[in-house]
Amino acid sequence: MLRRLSSGLTASLTLALVGISTAPHRAEACTGGALTAADGSVVVGRTLEFGQPLDSQIAIWPAGSRFSGSSTSGAPLRYRSRYGFVGATAATHSDMLLEGLNDKGLNVGLFYFPGYAQYTPAAQARSGRILAPAQITAWILANFATTEEVKAQIGSIDLTPQVMDLIGIVPDLHIKVQDASGRSIVIEPRDGRLVVHDNPTRVLTNAPTFDWHLTNLNNYVTLMRAYPAPKTIGAPGAGQITLKPFGMGGGGVGLPGDFTPPSRFVRMVYFTQGAAQPANANQAAFNLFHILNNFDIPYGVTQPPKGTSESDADYTTWTSVSDLKQLRFSWRTYGDQQVKTIDLRQALQATRGQLRLLPMGPQRPTDSSPSTLMPVP
Repeated sequence: MLRRLSSGLTASLTLALVGISTAPHRAEACTGGALTAADGSVVVGRTLEFGQPLDSQIAIWPAGSRFSGSSTSGAPLRYRSRYGFVGATAATHSDMLLEGLNDKGLNVGLFYFPGYAQYTPAAQARSGRILAPAQITAWILANFATTEEVKAQIGSIDLTPQVMDLIGIVPDLHIKVQDASGRSIVIEPRDGRLVVHDNPTRVLTNAPTFDWHLTNLNNYVTLMRAYPAPKTIGAPGAGQITLKPFGMGGGGVGLPGDFTPPSRFVRMVYFTQGAAQPANANQAAFNLFHILNNFDIPYGVTQPPKGTSESDADYTTWTSVSDLKQLRFSWRTYGDQQVKTIDLRQALQATRGQLRLLPMGPQRPTDSSPSTLMPVP
């Protein structure tokens, strides 16, 4: 594992990396959810899909780091971080994090929101308060410890439509925030302002809007994890027949299995609400990785629409889990299924006050890592 680390890292920082176990809208299908353990520990996880490799790295930002937003009109927001944090970048854009965790146990994730994001027009944005959409993750992680603090201050910034050079378009995004207490919110840019929704499900996918996804859950109130009881039907004089499930999982008949955002939202609610409660954070993180296996998209099984400039099939680039109690950020990539973990406290000490970057691992659909050949005694 240590061979995967960049040569410029200090020895102490490499020791902070340990394994849990030894143009048009782009087709992104991210899915996020959370579990709470019996001891109160909260873990948050998600998949990342984008229809093209984003070549994410692991960025470790210490407290006191200076940030400057970008702007196409007016002065950008400039600030200094109160808290240290770690996260997965959008390629070399170290201030644009797709997912992250700070040293207060706050988790933030960006999720694609195609066709629904309505940012503040550049001409109407307040000078000195402007950020590019993907810069909001770092701003939240750097400045806040709880979802209530985020809700209180979210109106102090303006996200304006700015093209991300990595993908050549303005990224349509909404944001999921969760703190160590278990509370979660969703932030959506609508009509030029940032609208905040409380998120009792702690689940997020993509379009349409979050309130629509909550309403759609009403279509699935009959789903249950219990084994359904047999049911006898028939009419007088016609005889009767007893119907019963063919096997385990009968209570989930009707659970949508496709990869559309509404179906994935329903499925993640079903799994996270029905899963047995783990005892502690370690078990919760392990269990959440297992749940996220159900949302892993193999390369090629979802294709972009014909007649557009989009040519890449969607696939799961990487999967991550954040432990909000023990402050651990874990991940695996498309080309390396071994889970790796950052201990945030150790990592921040090892940075010596400077931004540090770690390779996340192979993320392209042609990548693979060698398996270990076990000797037969």
